[in-house]
Amino acid sequence: MQHVVSQLITKKEELLGELKFHKTKVQQLEEVINGIDISISVFDPEFDLKKIKPKRYTGNKHYFKHGESFTMILDTLRKAKAPLTTHEITIELMKKKKLDYENKELVSNIQRSLSGTLKKQADNKTIQKIGEDSYNGFQWVISA
Repeated sequence: MQHVVSQLITKKEELLGELKFHKTKVQQLEEVINGIDISISVFDPEFDLKKIKPKRYTGNKHYFKHGESFTMILDTLRKAKAPLTTHEITIELMKKKKLDYENKELVSNIQRSLSGTLKKQADNKTIQKIGEDSYNGFQWVISA
């Protein structure tokens, strides 16, 4: 019982630290935005700042270096003994990159990113789409 309480306390400490970090980050962003508003007003005092709408935030996370996913996909398909689905390729690459492949949101984001690379490789006839699994996506093999 004491072990469970200890783990819960540790988790709460982590979350409080993360919350404090994000509150500080929000405060810093608001200060920068305020500075930008002031700068806009200096250059164009008549500009209506309410016209500026937020863009969708994507996180700007780059899990692969330029061309790295292309190479990793080919290596993974070469070593596979059978066709692999988009989902299976994603999980294999995440394991190689030591990413949390149990995080469904992260898997989904990376799979979406890899889908573009897979499509480009298929367009270039480097790999071939041979079927579709309704849950895991298309099946892929190296082109003959």
